[in-house]
Amino acid sequence: MEKQQEVEYKVLLTKEEFYRLANHFTPLEFNLQINHYYKSTNSKSYAFRIREKNGERLFTLKENDNGKVFEYEKIITTDINQDDQIIRLLASKAVFPPYHELGCLKTYRAIHYNGLGELCFDINIYNGIIDYEIEYEVKKPHDYIETFNKILSKIEKEYVENPKSKYKRFLESMEGEQVWLE
Repeated sequence: MEKQQEVEYKVLLTKEEFYRLANHFTPLEFNLQINHYYKSTNSKSYAFRIREKNGERLFTLKENDNGKVFEYEKIITTDINQDDQIIRLLASKAVFPPYHELGCLKTYRAIHYNGLGELCFDINIYNGIIDYEIEYEVKKPHDYIETFNKILSKIEKEYVENPKSKYKRFLESMEGEQVWLE
């Protein structure tokens, strides 16, 4: 099981802003990924996802540790209840079966790699909502906020702070607190 620190910066954009920025990075190839979100009935602290992409399934559990986000990831080929590493990880976080699927979020993602990070163009679809998100995932140390702001300046935007995660937006949409960005 791989554990890594996640360093990413993101902004939500209108549909028009999203495509204006995307036009600066053509050609982009959008691929479908489906995030299935799961929660245990006995844990309020943790949820996890299984992402389907290109015929593979990737288990991910995110953990916030003093403001840093760590991801535990593993490609899975069986049911998670039959994977010893996943069972041990979830048990170490006091997350036990049964697991309940909350639903899924579809993302059409295109990635542009600049040598230092991945600029991800995400069109997210969940519970009747479509939103447009740009993520800058840092892969090598550099002045990433300055780099991200330089990218965003192409559409006269500036990074201020990360919006709510896809998972939190997904949960809010189920509660009727919908955020529409068109």
